[in-house]
Formats: sequence, structure tokens, C-alpha cells
Amino acid sequence: MTAASFGYDRYPQVPVVTSQDPAFLRSLLVGSSTGIVRIGVFGDSQEASPDTWGRHYLMEANALLVEAFGPASETVVLQQNWWDTEPNWLAATHNLVRTPGGQPQIPPVAVPPGMLVVARTGPADGLDAFHAVLMTKAERCVVTERIGTPWFLDGPQVVADVLVSRRSVAGSLQWRGAVVDSTRPDHGAAVLVQGGLPGQPPAGASAGWVTTATLPQPGAGWRQVSILGADPVHPVDVLGVRFRNAAQSRGVVMQPLALGGAAIGDLVTRHGASGPVIASLGLHAAIIHFGANDGYQPAADWAQKLQKAVDLIRWAHGDPLFPILIVSDSHRRELPPWSDYDRLPGVAAAVALSNPQVIAFNMRRVHEDAFLWGDAQNLGLADAVHHKPHAQRMMARATVSTMLETAGIPVPGCAPGQSWSDRYHPLGGSCSVSWPCTVLVEADADSIGRPFVPGADCSDADGDGRADICNEAASPDINGDGTVDGSDLGIMFSYWGGSDAIADITRDGTVNGEDLGLILIFWGPLP
Repeated sequence: MTAASFGYDRYPQVPVVTSQDPAFLRSLLVGSSTGIVRIGVFGDSQEASPDTWGRHYLMEANALLVEAFGPASETVVLQQNWWDTEPNWLAATHNLVRTPGGQPQIPPVAVPPGMLVVARTGPADGLDAFHAVLMTKAERCVVTERIGTPWFLDGPQVVADVLVSRRSVAGSLQWRGAVVDSTRPDHGAAVLVQGGLPGQPPAGASAGWVTTATLPQPGAGWRQVSILGADPVHPVDVLGVRFRNAAQSRGVVMQPLALGGAAIGDLVTRHGASGPVIASLGLHAAIIHFGANDGYQPAADWAQKLQKAVDLIRWAHGDPLFPILIVSDSHRRELPPWSDYDRLPGVAAAVALSNPQVIAFNMRRVHEDAFLWGDAQNLGLADAVHHKPHAQRMMARATVSTMLETAGIPVPGCAPGQSWSDRYHPLGGSCSVSWPCTVLVEADADSIGRPFVPGADCSDADGDGRADICNEAASPDINGDGTVDGSDLGIMFSYWGGSDAIADITRDGTVNGEDLGLILIFWGPLP
């Protein structure tokens, strides 16, 4: 199967949305009013929240879903990494592992990407513990304006679910509930409630959940749960923990199942036996978000690997119609001229047309049309493939908004008929003495500290050879006495770091080193 066989070639010719039957997406999302909707996100470092670049992308995507559908009754499954410095979107964690510890029985090929299995051993003396602190209002969110947002559906009946895999012989676990006065996990927190948990999943399953009793509800502070091995001889294979509101189920949550550096073929070759664990997550849909690491293989080969990834996810759920969204990655740099990277969105569209209940989103085209990202300009890229934090949030907005538009659901904050890009990421012009006129997105202009004129372009209506929005530099003789000297320097320093026009000689919106440089260049009497 190739993109060309369906009439598609490079991404500009591929529709933004391709599917046999996109109506299923609306039914899926509106179901969040009466039950949780879990969407697993399979991808690479862009989606591997929060310990790599994806901590902004997936966190912002989940926040936008909360805006659209209200707080979710679950967190994502928290990986057993130390996430105290880079918390997950709703929790900070700290992991302690006994030395020497046991070895997990579950093989790596049976573990989904991004999950870390720890064989937890006892006794339950605290030397082997996974601590997680629930932050219901995103108190340590990396997007500072989101702090205080009620993302989690809080209440008195919050429990912790522990995901375990089956061993031939397994020990048991102990859980401890505490209330801590900081959002950082506290190894020595006073235990308010505790209990035991079985070390095997229920009902003979290969993987499944065991659940604590209700965790203490804090009057002040935050809930903490600690999961400890209790048996010194027989370990328990633990794959992660999530917080859940046991009294109510609702909302939409994106669950990261991603690993930095992964390519589409890795899902089958490295995780091909992970179906039972994937099924235990109770997903309602999956997003396949590969592409950035796949630009060095022929489109036909990528098509086969993408189809195998679709088949693996559907096999895991025992459902040939399990809903899948294929999200094409953004523009990237440093590809050889023979690369088929530009054809991957067309390949995804071809796969969607040959599989029911699959939607392909050509986000490469969305990013180019809405953000003007391309070969000539991409202020979102931090390197050849990874995006800066502000750009990750822009891409999250694009992905979630495209999903909502496809489902016929209004994008929160947009007036009737208003596009999400015009509302949240308007285009405009930017120009200063040291910055030639450029049309770009406001968020990109802000990220590099450049002035921005909403809705403007770089046209030259008066024919003076300079874009109409470009202003000439102000005189370095700030006080107008005919000499550039210490008086002008003092005035400039009094406005340093601000945007006051009197001292902003370059008219770039900030009084900074460029203005200082012009004063030094013209020091002395003006001609």
C-alpha cells in the first residue's frame, strides 16, 4: 500500500481529515459526560510526558480536553520514574527501589512503550516504595497560567489503582495513605490509613488492577499514596499507579504510551506482546503519533508498519473496529533529499481509507497553514525535530481543536464561525530595526521577544521600499539635547527591560542591549 495508490502524494495535497466514517469520533467524545474516555497516545519523545519534551504537549492537550469536557475522574497511569522535578500533569512521584531488588518476570516485549516495571519486594519498611502526590489543581504545572485549574474531579472517595502483571509466584503489596504539606513526595509522611493488596491481577488475567481503600481527604495539603512491597522473598511486578474518583466516572484523558526515539516499527518489534497490558488500561481509543523518526524509510515500508501498528492495537483489544486516530507529525529539518517524510501524511490517509473507524489527521498541513511552519521558517523547532515548549502547546491546541472540529464539537472560547487559530494563535506582522518584516504567529513572536501587530502583513502600500508596519529607529538622543551622552544613557537604564517607547530606540518592544548598542555607536554630538 502506498499513498500514490489512493491518489495522494505529498502532504499539501492530502486532506486535513481523512476517514471512511469520522462520525464515530463524536460518539466517543460526547460519552465523556457519563463515563471516562481514555485515549492512549503511542508515539515518541514528543508524546513521552513528562520526563522528556512531551511534558508540555500532552499536559496542554489534557488541559484543553478539560476545557471542552470538564475535569476528568482519573489521572493518567503514573510511571515509576522520579517525577519530582518534572511532575506529571496531575501528580508528582518519587520512586525508591530496594537494593538488590527482584527482577520482573514480564518480558520487555510484553510491556507497552513508556512503562517501567519494578519488581517490588518487602518487608514494608519503606526502603522499597513508590510515592505519588495528587495535585488536583495542577499546582506545579509547567504552564504557569494553568496552575489552580481544577483538572481532576475531586471528592471524598478518591482511591489509588495499582497496575500489576502476573508472576508464577508473587508476594503482596502494602499501601499507605497520607496527607502531605508540600507537593513534593514525602518519604517520612505520617501514615493516616493503610492496608494490604494482592500481588496478582484478578480473575487470572495477565495484567490488571488492584485498588486501595479511600485515601484521606485533606483539609489542607495534598493526598499521598505509597505502594510498598511486603514480601521479602516473592516480588510483585508493578507497572504503575493512577488516582481515581471512585464515586463518579467522567471526562477525557490522554494516556502517554510513548518512548523517546521510537519509530513506528518499534511498536510491533519491541512491544509486540504487550496486548494484555494495553487491554488492561481500558482504553476507548488510541492515537498513533509516530512520524518524526521515520523519515529515512520508503513510504511503502512505512505504510506496512503503520498497518501493523493498527492491527496490534486492535488485536490487543479484541476489537477489529477499535477507534484509532493517526496524527501526522510536524515539519522537521535535516532530512536527505530522497526522504519520503513529506509523503507520510498521505500514507496515513491511505491507511484510514482502507480501515473503518480510523481517522488520519494531516497535522503537517495544519501547522503549515495555521502557524506558517515550513522549510523557510519554523520558530517552533528547538532542533531538527523537537519543538520548544511554546510550540508544543501550539501543537496541542491544533490537535485537540482539529479533533473537536471533526467531531462537530465547538472549540471552547471560540465565537460561532471563528476558527481556533484566529482565536488563540492569530497571524500578524513583526518588524524592527534589527528584524526584517515577517508574518508569523503571535506565540512565535513572543517566544523570541519581537514586536507583533495582529492581522498585519509586510505590504508596502506607500511604495517607500519598506513594509508599512516597520518603524524607523528612534534617535539615540533620547532627551533631544543634540548630544548622545550619559543623560540619555541614564534615561535608557531607567526603563531597562520595559517597553516604554521613549527609550526603545529600536522599536522592537523591549529596552535592551540592542538599544544600548545604538547609544554607544552614536556617542557624542549628533551630526
